[in-house]
Amino acid sequence: MEQEIYHQAVARATTKDYSRAIEEFSRVIEINPQFAAAYYGRGLANFDLGNTEKAIADYTQAIEINPNYIDAYLGRGIARLAVGDFSGSIADANQIVSINSNYAPAYKLLGNAYRKQDNKKAAIYHFKQGAELYLEQKDTINCRKCLDNIKQLQNVAPPAVKTKSNIQWEKGDSKNFLTRMLRRFEKGDRQGAIADLNWALQVDAEDSQAYCCRGIIRYKQGDSLGAISDFNQALQFNDKDILAYRNRGMIRSQMGDFKGAIADFDAALKIEPNNSLIYITRGNAYRDMGAYQEAISDYEQAIKINPNEAKAFYHRAIVYSRLEEMKKAIDDYQNAAKLFGDVEDWSNYKKTLDNLKKIQTSAPSQNQNINEDDKYNQLRQQLLRMVGGHWEIAERLITKVREKYPGRDRVWYLEKVISDYQQ
Repeated sequence: MEQEIYHQAVARATTKDYSRAIEEFSRVIEINPQFAAAYYGRGLANFDLGNTEKAIADYTQAIEINPNYIDAYLGRGIARLAVGDFSGSIADANQIVSINSNYAPAYKLLGNAYRKQDNKKAAIYHFKQGAELYLEQKDTINCRKCLDNIKQLQNVAPPAVKTKSNIQWEKGDSKNFLTRMLRRFEKGDRQGAIADLNWALQVDAEDSQAYCCRGIIRYKQGDSLGAISDFNQALQFNDKDILAYRNRGMIRSQMGDFKGAIADFDAALKIEPNNSLIYITRGNAYRDMGAYQEAISDYEQAIKINPNEAKAFYHRAIVYSRLEEMKKAIDDYQNAAKLFGDVEDWSNYKKTLDNLKKIQTSAPSQNQNINEDDKYNQLRQQLLRMVGGHWEIAERLITKVREKYPGRDRVWYLEKVISDYQQ
């Protein structure tokens, strides 16, 4: 019988006949005082009639019967928010999160409660979490509401970095939606990750981080031009996006657009002048275009910023190897191997040791005699690499030295040019 009356009460509430609904929910409770859903239903009806305190009492009774009643916590939290009990509202929302950390309405409630307390930072943070969860659930309406709340709060207190983006995702927040998209991609759900990012951009067409994330995935799929297009979009909406500059620069470098790559790395370093990884990637671009001294300078700057930057030692070793400065190359490979080993990066550790073994076995011993032709050819190749493969430049340098120091042998001239060039 109680079930029949309960369903009648729910039907009354659905048609907004709240007074009759309350009467019938009360009848259910008289029959069964442990009927938690009846207290919850009566609480909803009381709240809709404006009887907020009675609603809070009903929700509380439902929670006492069922301590994990999420809907009752949410109802009470909203009612407490309405009467100005912001701390109580926050406590209810946090209780929901402790039961189900993926319950989006709880984060929305937290955002509203912190907003009422004028705690904009906490409000934005929780609205973002709510937006991410609504986004995953394809709930466009509530996702937009969270994004609109964030935009309003940011307009009241402009962010330190001026941007057109509606939502500025927390840097380093491992639980945010975009980080999860990259993880999904790495785990093999490639099409699903792309589909969700496309949907995210439909919700917020100016989300720079979504473009950046999609650009990374496109690059991993081999679509370099599509990736560059996404990074361009990301930078259009946020010209301070370090990740977009760095990734676009690396792709440009791999495609042979060294000038564009270095321009991207330069822009990134203006924003973060102490970012050792950007110095390494710019050094790699200089190396690949044959500008070895500029590359070495960037690797040295990376090491100055972070003396334990194994990749800086590794890549500088490659340059020294190309310049036939084997002792320096060996030293750098050994330093890199130690640092990779310290952090248990076994893939790079093995690769470093393999390279070290190669140059140790190929380097001539001190007692090995090298005839003049071999020495000349080695020096010639070294100089050619130093000038980026342009032998006409090398010839001009040799001619100038020959005019200044006539009568020397050809090996001496090459050694002199290389020495002067390095200095």
